[in-house]
Amino acid sequence: MSWKPWTLAAARLKMVKSKDFKFPEPISRWNIVKGDLVQVLCGKDKGRNGKVVAVARRTNRVFVGGLNTHIRVMVGETARTRIASEAPLHVSNVALVDPEDGKPCRIRYQYTEDGEKVRVSKRSGRIIPKPVEVLERRDFKSRGGYVEGSKDTTSENVTAQTYIPSLKTFEEEINSKS
Repeated sequence: MSWKPWTLAAARLKMVKSKDFKFPEPISRWNIVKGDLVQVLCGKDKGRNGKVVAVARRTNRVFVGGLNTHIRVMVGETARTRIASEAPLHVSNVALVDPEDGKPCRIRYQYTEDGEKVRVSKRSGRIIPKPVEVLERRDFKSRGGYVEGSKDTTSENVTAQTYIPSLKTFEEEINSKS
């Protein structure tokens, strides 16, 4: 495909290469993670619920599956194809859904009796569990399903205690060994 500076792809490339773009100040503590059920608070999909597909922490935005979609035209060699894709929403424009009544809610963090940090709805007081997708990684879905390879360090070697701390100073420890 030849380079055509008047096409939309070229305009997008210029926008990406622009040195004037500065990333916004990132949010220090995120309440919304991948897999959460959220409600859109503004825009054309206001009031609709959806699942968070991806989180862009660098730009403070989230992608909600099936909501805030727009049509992209992909230009090929011979034909154009239209693809519907989700546009990002700012994290302040979505809210977690309360599991008790299905309405958007604000949350706070609390510790359970076991010492686990959980999200709690401010309105109803119900715990909002973190989804399973948070624990998924690129290389494996869950820790239990991971198969150790020949070049992996075994779990016994990883968990073995190799350092025994003492309350002696460095000089005292050296003198006691000799």
